[in-house]
Amino acid sequence: MAQTYKRQLPGGSNDTLTVAALAVLAAITVTVAHEAVGHGSVCLAVGGRVTLLTTSLFRCDVPSFLIDLSGPFTSLAVAAVAALAATVTRETRPGLTLYLVLVAAMAGFWEGAYLVQAVLTRHGDLYSVWTGLAGEATVAVRVGGAAVGAAIYLATVVFASRMLAGTLVEPRKAARTAWAAATVATVAAALIYRGGVGENLINTMLEIGAASLPLLLIPRRANCTATARPIRRSVPVIGLAAMAWLGFALTMGLGIVG
Repeated sequence: MAQTYKRQLPGGSNDTLTVAALAVLAAITVTVAHEAVGHGSVCLAVGGRVTLLTTSLFRCDVPSFLIDLSGPFTSLAVAAVAALAATVTRETRPGLTLYLVLVAAMAGFWEGAYLVQAVLTRHGDLYSVWTGLAGEATVAVRVGGAAVGAAIYLATVVFASRMLAGTLVEPRKAARTAWAAATVATVAAALIYRGGVGENLINTMLEIGAASLPLLLIPRRANCTATARPIRRSVPVIGLAAMAWLGFALTMGLGIVG
């Protein structure tokens, strides 16, 4: 008589501190990619000088639509690379995969929501790019832009949900821990901004915390018992996250003024 064998999940739960540390590293990666690498590198490339760099604000003394475009473009490029890398590591490296998925998700959520906000409020990097190239956006352009932003956001929801549910045990708990850690870490850094609370704090909360709210709705159970793995305690990852946050807080958190 034939018997059916079901592959069982590896024992144990995800380590909360390690999940939180990976989320902090992901949030810092996404923020640095958009503000410092994206905006900052192009500002320097066009001969400008960075006059302000924080967790959500950037100023360059040389105006250029390329500087406005570079932040979102860099974020989406990082998201694409992280998403592709996560598909390679998902069966063997749950911790690295969680980090990569969170980078892709936070960047995708940020830029998708940001595009919708930009065209609806007629304010923001991408709206400035359009007006700089083609003048004031028509209703059709704004509707089209909002549709593209919504598509990016929804595609990110599907990607994050499928990857986390197919990679981790207790995916919803891990995703909620990650969202809370990333939000607290970035908001805490923004709170010490030398320019005071206000626009910088609000933008930081919107870009990471509010934009990534779908992480709270990740499926409760793993959907693939053959690949789901628990994330084990990693002291090096926890230590790296602590040092990275301290460096992030003392630079972009306080605000770099040129």
